[in-house]
Parts: sequence; C-alpha cells; structure tokens
Amino acid sequence: MTLSHNPTLTAEEIREELGKLDPGTPWTHHFDLCGVETITPDMDEKFYKKSMAAKNLGRLALIYHQCFSGGKALADTRVLDVASAEGGLSACFVEAGAKEVVGVEGRQLYVDRANLVSRALNLTNMKVHLGDVRHINKQTYGEFDFTINSGILHHLGQDDFLPFLQAMGEVTRDVMFLYTHVSTPEAVRDFRLKGPVKVADRFEGYLLQEHAEEASTEERIAQVRASLDNTYSFWATEEALIAALKSVGFGLVAKIMEPHVFGSHLNKSLRVIFICKKI
Repeated sequence: MTLSHNPTLTAEEIREELGKLDPGTPWTHHFDLCGVETITPDMDEKFYKKSMAAKNLGRLALIYHQCFSGGKALADTRVLDVASAEGGLSACFVEAGAKEVVGVEGRQLYVDRANLVSRALNLTNMKVHLGDVRHINKQTYGEFDFTINSGILHHLGQDDFLPFLQAMGEVTRDVMFLYTHVSTPEAVRDFRLKGPVKVADRFEGYLLQEHAEEASTEERIAQVRASLDNTYSFWATEEALIAALKSVGFGLVAKIMEPHVFGSHLNKSLRVIFICKKI
C-alpha cells in the first residue's frame, strides 16, 4: 500500500532503518515507504505473493466493515488488529479514516517494523503493542467496535482455542472479521493433521505440528510464519468453529464466499472468512 500522510523520514533514512530490522526475514506486509518497498518479487517471490494476499484481505475487511457495521462511520470506529505483524491491515483502516487502530503482536521484530512504518508515514492513530494475543483482555486494551482476526486462530493451541474466542467476544462491541484455516478432509490429508481431538468435550478439530518437539524458544520465535511457542496448533472443523463463535456471544456468523481472496471453492472451504456480529 502507498500512504501519503506527511512522511517524517527520508527514503535514505528509511533504507538505513530497514537494514537494522533483520532484512534476512521477509516482510509479511508490503508497504511503499517514500518509494522504498518493504518486499518485492526480487527479494522473495513466495512471500511477496503472500503479502499481496494480506493486502487484499485488508481491502476486503474494509468492505465488510461497511456492509456489517450498521452504518457506523470509520471516523467513529475503534479497531483492534490481532497478531498485526507489521501493521498492514491496521494501516488500511488508518488510511480509510479509522478513529484509532490498536495492533497486538507477539514478535518484537514485527513491532519494531510497525513502529518504523508508523513513523515513516506519520500514522499517529495506529499503535502496535508487543503482547501475547492469548492475553488480550478488556482491562488492558478496552473495547473495540471492529476486530480484525486475520490468520492467527489456526496458529493457537488446543487449550487456547476457546479462551481466545471468549476474549474476542469480550473486547468486541459489534463486529469481528475472522480469517482462519479450518480442518476439512482435504486439509487432514494434505497437512497431515492429527486427530480428531475435542476442546471442552464439544468442539472438534485436528492438530497441526508447527515446530519440532525439541525446538528452542529462540528457534520458535525466529520462525515468524508459525506459532509463537506452542508445538501444535488446533484447526477446528467449520461446524465446531461456528458453534464456538455463537457460544462466546456472536449471534450472527456469516461465511463470506464473495468477495474473497482465495479463488477456488476448495480453497475457500479451507481458508474461511467469517463475519461475526453481536446481535
């Protein structure tokens, strides 16, 4: 995304800052910072494509806000971006005029990068905090009109699944945008998921191994596209996920088929987008 909010750093200063932020680890989000791109196809084609998908998710989240927010203006909307990485989706909402966007991110590298983006583009109403998303609560962060929950739920462990959703229900006043993976028969086969297992003797899903059993804390943190520390993550079935969302207070759970980021019906069945709304 290209933002033009009175940049406070020159292109030369931005290149110098980028060089200090682990340039060997590809950026999750694409930004054009005064003509300096954070990730390009030449740097890493695979992760560049992923960054474009993330950019499109941000654009779609804005559409979903407009459709499901009951007419509430972005200028009056407080937004939470869970596991915000470098703040790509947060910046989409800042650019569109959100009142305030708060990101919570568990890796220091991503927080440092998000702070650079914020300084470079003078995004004064975007703040990304270092924190474990499993510890988000109303006492620490307050309540939000719109919650962005993109690509993190399927990286959480079996024991964290329900408490995390309960916390999302507590901090979300109105609407949560949820993008996540669910366990389908094809996913069980292709990702070699283990199970089935159940959460609270009710919500069924399967387990994906994210790290080697013997991986150190440092190795797990360095694997930026995986879970923060849990060895296995829990992928609920779609039916179980809908039931869990209803149990934590989201009376409306709408599965989005169009517009969507991932084209095929099979892909949309694995990589689901739900709009979850309090009613």
